[in-house]
Amino acid sequence: MDIKTLLDNLHDEVSCSVCMCAFTDPKQLPCLHSFCLHCLNGIQRTSAAHGKITCPDCRRQFQIPGSGNPSELPTNFRINSLLDVLAIKECSTANVKCANCDKRSPQTFYCFQCSCFWCDECVLAHNLIRTNKEHRTLALKDFQDQDIEAVLKRPAFCQKKRHEREELKFFCKDCKVAICSTCVLILHACHRMMLLEEATDVRKTQINSMTQSLMEKAQDKRKELEQLNQKSTDIKLQVAYLKSQVQTNVDQVIAIIEERKQDVFDAVDNQAKKSLESLSHQKDQVENQMEIIESIIEQTTALVKRSFSTEILGFSETFDTIQQEQGTQGNRDTECIPQFSFTKSEKLINVLNSEGIGNLKTVLSETKVQQSGTKGKESSKVVGGDKGANVHDSPLETQVQTRRFRSVLSFGRQGKSVGMLDGPWGVAVNDRDEIAVTEHWNHRVSMFSSDGTHLRSFGRWGYSNGEFQFPTGIAFDSHGNIVVADYNHRVQVFDRNGNFLSKFGEKVSHHHQLSCPEGLSIIINGNSDIIVADKGNKLIKIFSSSGEYLRKFGGAGTLVEPYHCIQHGLYFIVTDGGDDSIKMFDLEGKFISKFGKQGNEGGEFNEPSYLSVNKEGLLMVCDTYNHRVQVFELSGKFVTKFGSEGRESGEFKYPISTANLSDGRIVVCEWFNNRIQEFEHK
Repeated sequence: MDIKTLLDNLHDEVSCSVCMCAFTDPKQLPCLHSFCLHCLNGIQRTSAAHGKITCPDCRRQFQIPGSGNPSELPTNFRINSLLDVLAIKECSTANVKCANCDKRSPQTFYCFQCSCFWCDECVLAHNLIRTNKEHRTLALKDFQDQDIEAVLKRPAFCQKKRHEREELKFFCKDCKVAICSTCVLILHACHRMMLLEEATDVRKTQINSMTQSLMEKAQDKRKELEQLNQKSTDIKLQVAYLKSQVQTNVDQVIAIIEERKQDVFDAVDNQAKKSLESLSHQKDQVENQMEIIESIIEQTTALVKRSFSTEILGFSETFDTIQQEQGTQGNRDTECIPQFSFTKSEKLINVLNSEGIGNLKTVLSETKVQQSGTKGKESSKVVGGDKGANVHDSPLETQVQTRRFRSVLSFGRQGKSVGMLDGPWGVAVNDRDEIAVTEHWNHRVSMFSSDGTHLRSFGRWGYSNGEFQFPTGIAFDSHGNIVVADYNHRVQVFDRNGNFLSKFGEKVSHHHQLSCPEGLSIIINGNSDIIVADKGNKLIKIFSSSGEYLRKFGGAGTLVEPYHCIQHGLYFIVTDGGDDSIKMFDLEGKFISKFGKQGNEGGEFNEPSYLSVNKEGLLMVCDTYNHRVQVFELSGKFVTKFGSEGRESGEFKYPISTANLSDGRIVVCEWFNNRIQEFEHK
């Protein structure tokens, strides 16, 4: 830490986390946390464990050496030096206490050899003492940065009573403590000794070795954590896929039941229609007869009222005829009303109750639980187009293709040394045909020529500028700068040589914030806008080349787990690994269509990851867990696929990303094989 940064954060450095005040007599616990002696005494008084103390920060418990008194804990000399620096820094606003007369005065001096303050009166007496002739004193108001550094590098003094002015110069190997010259003669006679500097060098070597070992262990733990996270993701994806299968099955059952229900409805309607038509015909006949009868009644009633004998007698024959006709037309029995009934299928209900809609089967495997791709290796290493049937429930049509993809070059092997790869993830190619690869486990970017020669590497694990935590997507902008995403939830920009230029993605605002960003691509629009697959937020976000947020699209309900997005023509093309599909959006971010589903046939996917468009205008999709690359027309029409699971030439082990060289060769990055393969196609 530089002096300016130290001074800006000085109060934080010298504040005890227990009393929240500046340290007084700081003591250091074995966990390297420091506290005021009076705070530790208070903690011990309230503790039931005699001779032991619990760290207030990390909650680890330690045995206090010696008699069990916290005063016997080692003093933190660095904090004491920082307390002196604080007093020097604030001398203009707070008087400093003299080490001799306890007088507080703004006119104070500091002795670098005595490591204490002297007022302007006592410093005269100090300087007159013969033994202090070589001592250097300086007024606090005259301190510069180099003087502050000298205070921080001051020697440590013995803490034994009456040895307080003795510098610690030796290390007792038997007692494992730093001691002064007087302690050597009085308290540590006949003990094995080392010069303090030599002991420090030995301990530094041990600490560096331990730190390196811990870093490797932490790296292993990070890998383990990443694998656990990946397994968690795989399980979630598998659950989502299983639920979709169950839902499809239920929908099919419901569709069949609905169809059978409609058959029953149609049968009832047909029978009812026949009965109603017959009844309607009978009704028409009865109404016609009623009209005739009513007409006769009307005419005969009128005839009787007129009472002309000759007319009534003249009607006798007609009357007899009518009477005879009506006497023969008795009431007809109407057709019986049909009674409809429904007998439910007890067999169907019993089957559903006893067997349910299906069975869940769980298989524990050493391989990834989500993996359901091709299990065997194909005998040929040159793979052509499929002759399979059309993909069920998909608009894609498979067709015989003459294109063949052949592996012509591969490079890389697992390791941490320069030129080796460990977990290669993203790949990109610049205008010089240089291949840039992000290494997930080495936390760096490595550059190779098109023939596999290592050119340079940059980056390491960390959170600072130019450092990475599991770098993922990578792209080159129109200026040749290298754009890299990583799980520090940000995107960094570097020049061609790997020098850090800028970054974006921190939580400046909700729109700028990124969560586990994956694939990157550049919009060729003159501005080199950057497209980021913001996987954790289920969004595609677009930033300017300077990192300014421009817009976004997608979100929950539209995207499940977006891995990569590219713009081609009037469309954005997105791989949705969580939905096992490719999704198309217009330039406004409006969803248009998708193709693909979970499976291992042509046009089906098992967690597709990154994509690219090759020189022929074909869409190349890394079908990661099916261990292959699939090729489509931009309309979504399946063309061919190449690769199968394995380690031989032309085979893949979890291909993640692709890129294109200027001669048309396709670069494929394999995660588990820790290599890059180049393919030519005819």
